[in-house]
Amino acid sequence: MSNESDQYHLSQELNPSHQADVKAVLAISNDMIASASRDSSVGIWTRKGDSGFQLKTLLNGHHAYVNSLAFIPATDDTDAYSTKFQKLISGSWDQTARVWSKSSAEWTTDVVLEGHEQAVWGVSIVEEGPKAGCFLTADRMIFLWNKEGEVLQRFKGSPEPVRSLAILPGGNTFVSACNDNLIRIWSFEGTILDSLKGHKDYVYQVTLGSQGIDFVSCGEDHTARAWKVLHPCQTVWSVSSLPNGDIVTGGSDGRIRAWSEDKARIADQATLDAYLNVVKQAMPSGVVGDDHSGQAVQPTKLTIDIDLSDDDPPVSLEFEVGSDPRTTAEAFGNEHGLSENYINQIEAFIRAHLD
Repeated sequence: MSNESDQYHLSQELNPSHQADVKAVLAISNDMIASASRDSSVGIWTRKGDSGFQLKTLLNGHHAYVNSLAFIPATDDTDAYSTKFQKLISGSWDQTARVWSKSSAEWTTDVVLEGHEQAVWGVSIVEEGPKAGCFLTADRMIFLWNKEGEVLQRFKGSPEPVRSLAILPGGNTFVSACNDNLIRIWSFEGTILDSLKGHKDYVYQVTLGSQGIDFVSCGEDHTARAWKVLHPCQTVWSVSSLPNGDIVTGGSDGRIRAWSEDKARIADQATLDAYLNVVKQAMPSGVVGDDHSGQAVQPTKLTIDIDLSDDDPPVSLEFEVGSDPRTTAEAFGNEHGLSENYINQIEAFIRAHLD
């Protein structure tokens, strides 16, 4: 994938912001975006002429963080894809995924997908191929469901949480993004066809690109790739590509940002200068340079989510690159009363992130 970092500039920061991290953004069309947040809501945004995207409605129903979104376009093929309905699938910390549809002005839950043992991070829809109409969801395991909500197959996705899923064109393969910094390409039989390296920390989302880009990913290393678009927040949770080539990102600061290479949609220079100043103030020393080379940045600090129990959200462990992994693991373990075996696992986890 080529690096297009010099071509993309801020188009808009969407207002109002969510009340917590924006964990997922989804470009439904050039004029509609969906967002999901740790504030338990799903936002629907529509473009209003020259004023850009505005909040159309907030969807509520999840009882914990909403981590992911996928859109099912309406078609004439089956009753489930009637042109009378548009559907969304969302995944949550409540260990379920929900399929939503809109009738008149109301959004309602069609199917609740239950069976995961941990938070559901990744969701996707199979729109073509032999599994067309099925759903994919993931915690550490990847589940394949039929449209009635029955489990067809389970794959061992990764030793760490699988954060995102995307179906590749043709519907015969799919892609996963994971906490182990890797992007994997899978067959629907559960075979890993390829593993892609490049991110320096957690990969939070992978999504299909447009205009010649196979897919786009984003993560804990301040970047969205194939384009390196710097953010003031360390964690870029989600990225999505619009049909017109623009991209939209969601970050840990609760902000949704649209980016474009089309001069007609790029923000004015005063807005761009103000944004770059905010980025420079937020980034570690030496990360924002003047050459805009687009080269990968080595992180100075790693933030690693550690699961202490199945019932509570993970606790963040901050590791300063260059310090001793064992010392950090022991300090964290002593603080939270963890066993020696668990401390050993945390040390190994830190070292794996440094490799």
